[in-house]
Amino acid sequence: MFCALCRKHGVKSGTSQVSFFYGTDNFRAEFLNAHHLSEAHAKSSLMEATSDSPVNRATTELMVKTMSKVTLGRVENLFRSCHAIAKTGRPLKDFIWMCKLDDMKGVDIGPVFRTNKSAKTFTYFIAEVERKNLREKLEKSKFFSVISDGIINSLIQEAELVYVQFAHAGKVHCQIVGVQIIDKKDPVGIKNAIEKTLEVNLQLKLSSQDWAKKLVGFGSDNTLGIEGENNGVALLLKEIQPCVQIVYCFAHHLELSYKTAFQSIPLYNNVIDLLHGIYHFYHNSPLHKSSLITAFKGLHLRPVMPSQIGARRWLHGLQAALQNFLKGYPAIVQQLTSAEEDRSDISQQKAKELLELLLQADIVKFAHFLVDVINVLSILSRVSQNRNSSIADIFATLESTLEILQMYQTRPGPKERRVDSVTHFHGNHLRGKENISAVRNMVLTHLIKRLQGCFRDVSQDVVRATMIGSFKLWPTKINQEFGEKEVSILLAHYEPVLEAANVEIDEVDTEWSMLKLEIYARFQNIRKLTWDFVNSIYLHKYPNILTLVDLVLTLPASSAEAERGFSQMRRTKSQSHAKINTESMTDILIIQLNSPDISNFDPRKAIHLWNTRTPSSTGDTRPNSDCSSNSESHYESD
Repeated sequence: MFCALCRKHGVKSGTSQVSFFYGTDNFRAEFLNAHHLSEAHAKSSLMEATSDSPVNRATTELMVKTMSKVTLGRVENLFRSCHAIAKTGRPLKDFIWMCKLDDMKGVDIGPVFRTNKSAKTFTYFIAEVERKNLREKLEKSKFFSVISDGIINSLIQEAELVYVQFAHAGKVHCQIVGVQIIDKKDPVGIKNAIEKTLEVNLQLKLSSQDWAKKLVGFGSDNTLGIEGENNGVALLLKEIQPCVQIVYCFAHHLELSYKTAFQSIPLYNNVIDLLHGIYHFYHNSPLHKSSLITAFKGLHLRPVMPSQIGARRWLHGLQAALQNFLKGYPAIVQQLTSAEEDRSDISQQKAKELLELLLQADIVKFAHFLVDVINVLSILSRVSQNRNSSIADIFATLESTLEILQMYQTRPGPKERRVDSVTHFHGNHLRGKENISAVRNMVLTHLIKRLQGCFRDVSQDVVRATMIGSFKLWPTKINQEFGEKEVSILLAHYEPVLEAANVEIDEVDTEWSMLKLEIYARFQNIRKLTWDFVNSIYLHKYPNILTLVDLVLTLPASSAEAERGFSQMRRTKSQSHAKINTESMTDILIIQLNSPDISNFDPRKAIHLWNTRTPSSTGDTRPNSDCSSNSESHYESD
């Protein structure tokens, strides 16, 4: 006796079970029931439900088909549970109690596939659907960039987080590919990890001619390169594609540039210590806090309490702390003066130390100078971390920032000018040195030099030419010469890449002029346009220039997206309370960052892939469906 359904679809039971695939002469009821409730038979039923066999079959086959539809519905519910668990970053072991909860709610999920192993398998195939979708998108795109960032996983191993960015018909996509352990932390090891991630997850061999022709950019954190060492990874990628543009994580570079320029300055450290001291003085004492509020009211000022210097959003936190400090200065001085005079106050010495710093002229003036600098840098930081910012937007903002900082070298900024020559601040006499011009000039010289190196390994002319890809940088009124020089620079640099993408290079200049004229003639507010909208109207008329724009949009503005992926990974690990290997973490991150929302998730593609994928038909060793019998515990752990 054998199971016709299992034999039809080639699903074999585990070795510990009576074989209903090859046949058996054991007709005992418990063996028949065990097979009927086994995962092997359930999978056979599922394959039958999703097969393309005609509907008008014999009565028995229609009955089997009906039973298979029930199995399909059950598995859909299980896949949805796995997707929701991964999407929200919950540990996969929650799958078991979710199954119990479904039972209590009366949701039909059946008696099989209720193990941690099944949850891991289902998660893999949900992620596999997203990997296939990403590969299909990349194959349609004519260009792509790689973005990577170094991380340390739960096993204290160095790993690389890899993304790809590409643009198709004016729409930019930036999606995670996976996490890969680095065998050796050197340029070759990092490059090999990036290549392995692309090859394992997308079957994309970076060094192959087809893919190398598409590579146009590389975004990296590059902590080593920022300290002046040669960026070996960039050089190795340039061997694959000489046209590739190297862009470092601008947000990270900005933070390091700022800290390098300021942290060796004693006056800066005094201001930071003062901000920390004032915050803790009031934060740790309700009595002092209440006294400060009273001082604000006595001066007829709106209470502005000292704030903490932020750790995660460091620039924003420091900016807020400085602004609150300067707004609350008169009330803080008055309260500390009263605290210093109160002999019974155990914080008398601390109040005296803080008051001593508060009344130093150079401290007050440097705090105002610091606000001027941070106000400029915060705009640059905001632009660099905006997902809609292009490399041209960041570069243009950087040039404006450098120009303002150079101006501050020769004269004080708007905040510092208010206290530049004063001897009193809010009625309080200031003591000590009054001139900070030498310190200001030294700090700004170092900061400007560091910021100028942000795009050191990229062609400045090419980056400046990418302005044609940002409508925010287009002139409000038509300029006949606008973009002509930039288009020529881009064509000269990317000629081999554009030719490989079948772009008619001789037609690009003409198409640019005509496209520009039509856009200005048709639309009043250029700044609100998007390239995907422009493509929907003009792609059939001007395909060559719009392909060049896709190339520009493909260039990474920074590696901030990889930073966000790293943050998501840390949250997932903290919720799981367990060590997760890189393969499972890749699956979870892909579901979290690439897959649809829980309400829009359709499990059928993942179920179909799970049905058709067998160990013999694929070379990977990732988890496959367990076809063991239901005689195993439904709640086994990994």
